[in-house]
Amino acid sequence: MKEHTYQWNDVIIGYSLSALIYAFYTGHPVIGYGDSAPKTIDDFDKEIDYSVYGFGKNKTKKQIELWNHLYMLLSMGGQIPFADNVQAVRIGKENMLTITSSNRSRMTKVKYGSLWIFNDFGVDGMPPITKACETYRIVDWFNVRSGMKHKETHIITPSQDFVREIIFYPSERLDGDHLDMKDLCAISYLDEDQVDVFEHSPTYARFAIVAAMSEMGIRGTKNGICPKTGKQKHYALKIEFDRREKDRIAMHGYGPEPDITYHDVSPPEMLTELLHEGYDKPANPYIPKVLLNS
Repeated sequence: MKEHTYQWNDVIIGYSLSALIYAFYTGHPVIGYGDSAPKTIDDFDKEIDYSVYGFGKNKTKKQIELWNHLYMLLSMGGQIPFADNVQAVRIGKENMLTITSSNRSRMTKVKYGSLWIFNDFGVDGMPPITKACETYRIVDWFNVRSGMKHKETHIITPSQDFVREIIFYPSERLDGDHLDMKDLCAISYLDEDQVDVFEHSPTYARFAIVAAMSEMGIRGTKNGICPKTGKQKHYALKIEFDRREKDRIAMHGYGPEPDITYHDVSPPEMLTELLHEGYDKPANPYIPKVLLNS
């Protein structure tokens, strides 16, 4: 089987939510990287009713919840043959894909008819770039050590690209449900040559976030009552950097290729377009029907 070459008519490249939606309605196999999944902070503008789209009987505003659901359905239907085990993807000559798996670095050859590319990150052998996308969405995640309890969910500063948004969300570091205990992340939109500048570092992001929180009236952890004034005292706000994630906001632009189609559309746009075209059920008959009725 080492020398076996698979023959697939259509192959979807990318594990974005839009790619999984398209795979659900077309039945095409999907190859990609697990880090293409939406982030926990990525929400739909309005609640998505699964039954409208043939996904099942749930509802959600969280893109990651729909992604997890579709990933499970497609996996059980055999449409995600390499799961999260992909280390490298290369487009070769004569419509040949080479997939290297992280499990013992095994290589698999796939002869395809058409490629449907939703994410070009980590894909070698792409056609020449005609228009480069150099803007990144930077997400800096912070653990809040003092100042977790407040009513704010979102601070927006559209006049600036660095720390344009601050999103507060229930902390995932604590056991149980603590909706009133919040950590945060800051979203910036920077060009490639701006990302590693010190003035755009997580350290500077922390200064900007603390200043914005103070301006919104968010206070640190309570620290007793002042005996002279009788007023509540608070510790200073304290946030601790956790990690930075960097993603291009769009694919590069590429020259036309007869057997490659590029889909750089958002999940809401993909849902609207496919529903308008009459898609409302899976193309793959092997997706367990019990999962579509629950």
